[in-house]
Amino acid sequence: MTLVIDTTPSQLQTELERNCGVNLDGCLQCGCCTAGCSSIEFMDYGPRQVIQLVKLGYREVILGSSAIWMCVACHICEDRCPAGISIPTLMDGLREIAFNEASLSTTKPAQFHRLFLEQVRRFGRQHEGLLALRYSWRTSNPLPNPRLIWRLLTKGRVDLKPLRLPGRSYRRMVEKLKDEGGARHD
Repeated sequence: MTLVIDTTPSQLQTELERNCGVNLDGCLQCGCCTAGCSSIEFMDYGPRQVIQLVKLGYREVILGSSAIWMCVACHICEDRCPAGISIPTLMDGLREIAFNEASLSTTKPAQFHRLFLEQVRRFGRQHEGLLALRYSWRTSNPLPNPRLIWRLLTKGRVDLKPLRLPGRSYRRMVEKLKDEGGARHD
C-alpha cells in the first residue's frame, strides 16, 4: 500500500501568497505563535490553526471565523515564529478577502471595521459614541445597557458630536494609503 500526500498549496494559500506575500510553506506547526497570542481567548481558532486551515483550503471556515477579526497585530506571534511567518499580514489578507466576498462583507465584524474606517476618513479620529450608534443601527442590534450610556453622556465621558482633527492632513494620509493598497474598505 502506498500513501500519497498532496502538498499542493490550496487556492486560498496561493491567493494569500500572491496578494500579501505570506509564504506558509515554512510553518512548522510548533505553536509558538499561539502560545504568545494576546487575543487567543477571543478567537475560535488560534494562529497555528488558522495557518493549517488556510493550507488545507477551508476557505469558508476561516473567513467566517472570529480569529481574523480579533487579531490586534501586536506581532508577538511573528517575533516568536522560528520560520518568520507574519501572521498579522496573513490576518490582514484574510480580512481583505472577507471584505471582497459578497456573502461575508455584511457580517458584523466586517460592518464594524467598515464603520471604523469610515469615521477615521471623515473625522481623522474615532468617535466611540457615534460608532456604537451607527453599528447598532446597521446591524439591527439594540444598544446594550442604556443606563450606562446615559451615565456616560451625563458625565461627559462620551460626546454626542464628533470632533474633527484640525486641517485636512488626515484625508491626504487616507488617500495615500488607498493609493498604496491599504484602507480600501468603502
